[in-house]
Amino acid sequence: MTNITPLKPYEVHEFDWGSAIKKRNGDWELVYLKPNAQEINVMELNVILHDNGIEFCGIKEGV
Repeated sequence: MTNITPLKPYEVHEFDWGSAIKKRNGDWELVYLKPNAQEINVMELNVILHDNGIEFCGIKEGV
């Protein structure tokens, strides 16, 4: 079989304000805000996502 595609270890989570993608057992990577799917790259940030919003807790060390 030459048509095998490797699966990526990502999870998609939906919130009232949008959706977010993170690596399984890892950190958040991308956030998409409703209603226009504005993308925020949070790979280099410490964030906490809640049902009522996003908490920005600073920049990750060693990035």
